[in-house]
Amino acid sequence: MWSNPPAPADACSAASGPPDESACVQGGHPRPPPVEPGRRFGLVAGAEGAPRARPERKDQDVPIAFGPRMNPAAPLRILLVNRHLNIGGVETYLCRLAAALTARGHRVGLLTEGGRYEDWAVRGGAVLHRVASLRHHWPALVPELRAAGYQLVHAHNYNSARTGRRLAAALGLPYLMSVHGPRPRLKQLFFRDWSREVVVMSEGDRENIRWWGGAGARPIALGFYGIDTARFRPGLDTSAQRAALGLSADARCIVFVSRFSNRKADVGHALLDALPELGGRFPDLHLVLVGEGPEHRPLAEHAVRVNRRLGGEIAHLTGPRSDVEHWMNLGAVCVCTANTALEAMACGRPTIAAGRTGYFGPVQPENFEPARALCFADHGTSPSANTPAEFIRDLGALLLEPAAAARTAAGVTALIERKYSLGPMAADMEAIYRRQLEGTTAGGHH
Repeated sequence: MWSNPPAPADACSAASGPPDESACVQGGHPRPPPVEPGRRFGLVAGAEGAPRARPERKDQDVPIAFGPRMNPAAPLRILLVNRHLNIGGVETYLCRLAAALTARGHRVGLLTEGGRYEDWAVRGGAVLHRVASLRHHWPALVPELRAAGYQLVHAHNYNSARTGRRLAAALGLPYLMSVHGPRPRLKQLFFRDWSREVVVMSEGDRENIRWWGGAGARPIALGFYGIDTARFRPGLDTSAQRAALGLSADARCIVFVSRFSNRKADVGHALLDALPELGGRFPDLHLVLVGEGPEHRPLAEHAVRVNRRLGGEIAHLTGPRSDVEHWMNLGAVCVCTANTALEAMACGRPTIAAGRTGYFGPVQPENFEPARALCFADHGTSPSANTPAEFIRDLGALLLEPAAAARTAAGVTALIERKYSLGPMAADMEAIYRRQLEGTTAGGHH
């Protein structure tokens, strides 16, 4: 069934998405080109009368087919499970992970209901197995998935884990769950689909589930998000972005890239409230908000009020962009959270981490690891709230000393290239997979 996809010229180039696909996971982006007719997918279950999952006890353990110590060079066959492939941080991560694992010689399948990122996943080397409803219709694909010869089922986040654990039991395979983001304790208390060992993407998430009503005494492995540093890099041309906004060559921009939803949109409102004072101190300053989401209209209305007060178009909303790496390069300072913060820093931009859990502040080599432990203000508990005063203080300092800010940013960029690019991310996850297949946990115990 398997056929090796052709390796890209750059081993990780397929992880960066199509030319019009943005890896900015917090901002929204246009739909990429549809998958070509005839492209091989798994069967689409979900027709009338499709079989449903057999009811089973929620505390039933998945049988784990442990094996002997593996050849460390043997290719792996991994089935990833995630409900959607639409715009989002988890979906971006999965497309990058699939491509990076494929570049290392492994075979990757993806069980999903599909979405905008399907073509990206397929071109990266993943085989898609699509269902109309992940929750109800996965049993129809069990024969196909068994024939594919997968060795491990890896589910991402809580909703997909409910299917992933049952699927692993049906296939007789080891089961692994990854957590991407905090979850209220009450919801954790009633969750019964933890894997024997759980993967988290930040120390903040590890602390969120490390209690008796969460993951309990299970081992918790710490993974990390990797960035495509071939795409997100310093020195990209920004003339088209300046022209689109009508900006002069010497205008300076604060660039906020995010999905405009709930607490993340609060960052945009705080920046807009800070703009009048910052604009008074730096007459060449503009604020650019890149993204989309349910809070787009309130942010746009706020920007209109600020521009009216300032007497000109100083605050700009661009909507979803596919060339987000160029918009990041436009920033004298970027304000971002989660993967988007890593992308901005990979572009060599001074970056303030601020997101749904609050305000972290400027990221430097010295505080990079504490910031990453909080997923750059997306997980855990951030030091302070997102207020105009925080932005006025720290943006003012960065804009006042641009040369020093650039030197600091270059140090962060080098750190990301060395430790948090796609190659290290895939190698780290491969080691976790091999440990599962050998029947050991993070502590080395069977």
